[in-house]
This record gives sequence, C-alpha cells and structure tokens, in this order.
Amino acid sequence: MTFQVSSDLDKLFQELLGEEKQLLYQQIGTKLPHTFRFNPLKGNLQAQMELFAEQGFRFEPLNHLENIYRITYQPYPIGKSLSHFLGHIYVQDISSMIPALVLDPRPGEWILDMSAAPGSKTTLMGSLMNNRGVLLANDIVPKRLRALGNNIDRWGLCNVVVQRWYGEQFGNVYFETFDRILLDPACSGLGTLHKNPEVLGWWSPEHCIRLAASQRNLLTSALKALRPGGVVVYSTCTLTPEENEAVIDFALKEFPVEVEAIEVKGISTRPGLTRFGDREFHPDLTHSIRLYPINSLTEGFFIARLRKTGEMKPPKPEKRKPPRHLNFITARKSPVKKYLDYLSQHFAIPAEVFRNWRYLMQKSIIFCSPEMDSFPFYGAPMQLGLTLATPMTHGAKFNTAGSHIIGQHAQKNVIELTDLEVLEKFVNREPLDIGVDSTGQMIVKYKGLVIGYGVADKGKLKSQFPKGEWPFYLTRSVNELDDPAQNIEQLDD
Repeated sequence: MTFQVSSDLDKLFQELLGEEKQLLYQQIGTKLPHTFRFNPLKGNLQAQMELFAEQGFRFEPLNHLENIYRITYQPYPIGKSLSHFLGHIYVQDISSMIPALVLDPRPGEWILDMSAAPGSKTTLMGSLMNNRGVLLANDIVPKRLRALGNNIDRWGLCNVVVQRWYGEQFGNVYFETFDRILLDPACSGLGTLHKNPEVLGWWSPEHCIRLAASQRNLLTSALKALRPGGVVVYSTCTLTPEENEAVIDFALKEFPVEVEAIEVKGISTRPGLTRFGDREFHPDLTHSIRLYPINSLTEGFFIARLRKTGEMKPPKPEKRKPPRHLNFITARKSPVKKYLDYLSQHFAIPAEVFRNWRYLMQKSIIFCSPEMDSFPFYGAPMQLGLTLATPMTHGAKFNTAGSHIIGQHAQKNVIELTDLEVLEKFVNREPLDIGVDSTGQMIVKYKGLVIGYGVADKGKLKSQFPKGEWPFYLTRSVNELDDPAQNIEQLDD
C-alpha cells in the first residue's frame, strides 16, 4: 500500500535523514517484530518461559538486554494466551522500555509517572522497584485510565497510586517531592508510523508547535515536583526537534538541570541534535539519544535524562494545600489482623510475609507497600495498592491478584496441577477430580507458578479462576482454534 507524505513532513525527514528517509517510508504500515518481557513479581522466570512455550509460542532473547524477548512464532494472537491473562508477559516495543530503564527507579523511592496510561512503562518501573516505594501513575483521559488500572492489577503491582490530574498541577502541589520522574507526554507520534500510518493524515508543523508548548509546561511541572539531585527522564515517540531537543534546550536555559549521558547496550542509537535548520541547541544535547526504526527495528523515540542540580523557587503559599496521610494499618492491628491470621494459618504462610505490607479495609482487603505510610496524598486516589482478599464470616478468601503475590509463600493447602490438560480445564472453570482430603480454599499452581485458587470439596476442585472473554487453548492444535490468526494484535503503547 502506498502512503502519501505531505511536503512539510517530507522536508522534515529530508533534513533529519537525507536519502535514508526512503527506508523509513518503506516501513510505514509494516509491523515491526514484537518484543515482550516476563514478570519477575509473579514467580520464577524460567517457569514462566516454559509455560509460555508450552502454549506453542516461540521466542528468542535479545542480546545485551535482560528479560527482553522477541516473538519468532505465534500459534494464535498473544493477547489471547494464558500467559498474557495471568500477567506473566507484557508486550511492549523495546524503545518504549528504554525510558523506564534509563530512569532506573529503585525500591523504596517515590516515583512519578506523569503521563502513565496505558501502563507499559508503569508496569516496568513497578517491577524494577520490586513492589516497594511509591509509584504515582497519573493520566487525565478516562478510557486510558481504565486500561492503566487493568494493567496494574494484571501485573500485580501493590506500590502504585493512580491519580487523575492535569500534569501541570504536580509542580505546585508536590513541589520538590519525588526522587525520579518519567515524563512521556502526548506527542505527534512520528516514531509509530509502522503501526499508525493515520498520523500522516493529521500531522502538521502547527500541530507540533502546539504540542511543544504543552510539553514545555509539563516538563516545567515535572522539574518543580522533583527534589534537588533527582532525575527526570523525558521521552517521546516522535522525531520532530520541536518536541524533543527544543524542549530540553528550553529546560537547560530556564532551570537548574543538566543532561546526563545515556548508554543503551544492544540497540543502535544516534545522539540528540545540537543543530537543526537555522536553529542551534545546547551542546550537551548530544548526551540525549534518538532511535530510528531504520536502525534498530524499534519505534522511533527520543530520550533525555535530566539531573536537577539545585533548588527552585517554591510556589506561593496560597497555592499549596496541606497533605493528608491515609489510615493504613499493619498486619498486627484490627480489623485486618484476624483475616490475615486466618490466611496465614490456612495456607501456612509465614506471618512475617503479611507484616511486610500495609492494609486498608474496604469491601475487600487492600495491601500496599509500607512506604505509603509516609507518602503525602492530595485528593482521593482513583486506585491504590492491590486487592488481597475478601473478608468472610469465618476467615477470608484470597482473590486471584492477591494469591499471585502472597500465595507464592503458601506451604499448605496447595495443589500442583500435573499437566496442560488439567491446567486447561482449571482456567476454563471446569471442575476437577483431585486426590486430596482437605476442604476449603486451595492455592493452585502449575510448574510452581501460582495460577489462582479453587475450592476443594469431596475430592473435587471447583475452579475460582476469573472468567475470560474467550476459552484458553493449551492442548489443541492450531487447526482446532476458533481464530488461528497469524498476526499479533498491538498490545503496547
């Protein structure tokens, strides 16, 4: 299919790439190889790989990039796989992973993901933080926020707070609060032409100018919200200097920041521009990086890492409201203690496992990272932590998300499924004959991985696995599938 490139856009690509622009044009509308990562929060990675391979998927590791793989064969769309449903894998372009890796968030830190939805970078940062610290994931679009919340739950993150604010609010409300901030703002998307050729229809220089004004405001807010010595990573999936180098050049002139060098092993990158047309940018922009699809078979991206070197002028006192701290409770306090004691005894989970977290009692028991104790909250979060269990008259009942994280420590009332056929029945909610004398709730595993939970009674196990939108096929051949599609649907952002 032939795509029409406007004269303005052709001129931009000519200045950026010269005759290499033809290689970029050839990629428009052509899907790049898909990459993904496994979930270190949900158990042994080797076991996750084996389960994914047993479903018929083939994949290969990418050199120099830890826990990043490329699909080489798929028997059906990856989004319909059990591994995707369980939150064992996240399909995401490599270039989209790099900003979070460059930010390098650490366990225990306070992190802001200012434009977080649909959650690709959020879930990666939560993994890097090992579910500790506080990760505030913000967005403003309701539909995207729903996707963000679903991905946080699926990935098993209990250190995330979801907020719906305009990004420009953070600089005043959370002035010099966060250790690290990721800003991946809305952009003109020229790095995604391989999957979004419709960008050609609405792209214009005027639109980029409007976006750049918003991006400067968001970066200003991010730098104000960052503590001195902290790091902001600014990234976009577009190629226009107006939205990339010009925005960082503005920050270098206006605020106490410096650009730090970025090293990405195994991926071909180009340095940021110091000149474009008749415009010159700060010489340190060579420390930023550009990724082009023609070099690395990734989306086009721009990434800059900024270190805040000094304090900034605080907002006026009337613009700052006092924070509130939520009433989290520990595992040793009522009303949550009796329910956690029940789960600890029923599953022989060491008590110290539950003491590692903080809790909120709502209709369900919510658990979250202990660092939320001291985190300042402004307004009511849309979502916080992860649902652990539902209180019952006599005890408590794990839900699937809680069992995936806490159930890994269970030493009693655990059923290990023996083969794919049995697993297929369980995840499709079919009753199973089991050789066990126990009754009540059981943690269900396969290859040591927690799959979910069921209820045992009279030698049968009633599956409590969440109902999917389609059956899970684990033992049938490709020809037996209802939809043996050959292309992976786009799951990343």
